[in-house]
Amino acid sequence: MAQNESLVDVLIVGAGPVGLITAYQLARFGGGVSVRIVEKSPRPVQDAYGRAITLFPRTSEMLDQLDLADELLQEAFACRETAAYNSRGEEVNGRGWSFMNQMKDTAFDFPLVLRQKYQEEIYRKALKRHGIEVEAPVELVGVDIDNAASSSCHSITATVQDAEKRVLGTIKCKRLIGADGGRSSVRRLLSIPFEGTTSEDKWVRVDGYVRTDLPKPRTYCSIESLTHGNVLWVGLDRGATRIGYAFTDDRANAYAEFDEQAAITEAIAAVKPFSLEFEQVEWWTIYTVGQRVARNFSVNNRVFLVGDACHTHSSGAAQGLNTGIHDTVNLSWKLSMVLRGLALPMLLDTYEMERRPNVLKLIRYDADISRLMTNRLPETWQGEPTADVNEVLGQIMEEAGTFSSGLSIAYEPTIDNPLVSSTQSSGQLKPGMRAPDIPLLKPGTFERTRLIRETPNVGSFYVVFFVAGGLQGLPMASLQTIKQSKLLNEYIINRSITNLTILPTKVPSVYGSLGRAYFDIETQTGYQRYGVNLDRGGIVVIRPDGWIFALISVDTDVTRELESLFRGILYDPLRECTQ
Repeated sequence: MAQNESLVDVLIVGAGPVGLITAYQLARFGGGVSVRIVEKSPRPVQDAYGRAITLFPRTSEMLDQLDLADELLQEAFACRETAAYNSRGEEVNGRGWSFMNQMKDTAFDFPLVLRQKYQEEIYRKALKRHGIEVEAPVELVGVDIDNAASSSCHSITATVQDAEKRVLGTIKCKRLIGADGGRSSVRRLLSIPFEGTTSEDKWVRVDGYVRTDLPKPRTYCSIESLTHGNVLWVGLDRGATRIGYAFTDDRANAYAEFDEQAAITEAIAAVKPFSLEFEQVEWWTIYTVGQRVARNFSVNNRVFLVGDACHTHSSGAAQGLNTGIHDTVNLSWKLSMVLRGLALPMLLDTYEMERRPNVLKLIRYDADISRLMTNRLPETWQGEPTADVNEVLGQIMEEAGTFSSGLSIAYEPTIDNPLVSSTQSSGQLKPGMRAPDIPLLKPGTFERTRLIRETPNVGSFYVVFFVAGGLQGLPMASLQTIKQSKLLNEYIINRSITNLTILPTKVPSVYGSLGRAYFDIETQTGYQRYGVNLDRGGIVVIRPDGWIFALISVDTDVTRELESLFRGILYDPLRECTQ
């Protein structure tokens, strides 16, 4: 091996929030998987305060499972109110961001607002606790894949350059992840088409500290300006405020140079009839609206694109960072299990299979929302041509509400996706849907907790046994039979699965349960939410990322059903031993 050549299991390019969370997960899951993350920018973090600001409920839940939510909540602004004002300054209902008031069925029933700079600081500190630091300024300048080599080998050669010393080096890796934004070097070097359109629409964003007579300034707010589109007003962390408006031709032509002072002048005009005075501007920008999707999210399951590297859209629905985090949380546990030799390589096929349909759904919403925010009806609009664009915007935002919150994002069953089981549904829940968070009680102290807190994402499946009556009343199969399964025990030993038992009522001792045990609260809302009959019980298998893998009926051979499910995606250690 040459002196300037090194080996690593996974090389991540790009140290924005998505790249950092990807590296953090792979380090957190352990199992001897080595990780490096490089960033071409010399800055330790974003030196600007701007960019992404909003984490929606489902994203916050996933970060909670990764033990990142508590620190985010210490610094974030929990925005629990929305407001919308028409051009006369009158508050109107059911418009703008009003869907945020209906984000239920979660402990995170609010948008968590924290500027990207501060998020990155938290993610970098978490990564450093695992002994990994961002290497910068290091730029990826070449990628070569040896497709003839086994995917278990270091078949990718990445050529990198120290951006300051101009020294070249090579990193040989098993997997390469491009988390390097809309202008992704990984995507460009591998000639992956980035399909879609970039419109002529532009937006201005200004962050700072302000004085105003806006009645509800610490909200997620919209102001329906006749001249500046649907104006965004968001209360930020540390008492700051973000204001965003459409950068039309009129705005551009009015200034020889559109600088910070021009951005302030137009922001003041955009929020009329309310007054606005900037005490301090921390960041401002002009950006172009567009919707693009990479033709492929992966190359031979050796190179993967996540976040803006594989899809871009406007910030109209505030989904960019959220969608990127959904990408990496979907991918990282799968990649970790394959690299640790626990899962079958075909598991990686499900990354694009699951994420692409949801990305395309977002793109469709975003195309309509971005036009409506510039006071224009969607290109596909077939309704009344004189319709009020603000009313239409409110309707579309409401329609997309549960998708925007992330709580309704699901992975549809397909013939070739083994992660969306064909097992029967339980009430409204089906495999591929989010596993709802439910309140639980700890044994002995009856201290209150939540399912998400007790099923952290450590790269392991959870088999949750909702038992009927006490531990002696499990009708679907005896606990002893399940405990005696050699295969399931092997999966527990190698950390592929973890058992958890939920009981409907409090008992003095939970000794003999499968894994850790908890009680449902007095109203049995957990059993109700999962559609489990109190007299019969049931089993829910939850993926590491918090989506439902399977719902198993008490009328089946539970042990055989579980063994069959896991054999479809995990290596069978017993079969390996007999060969």
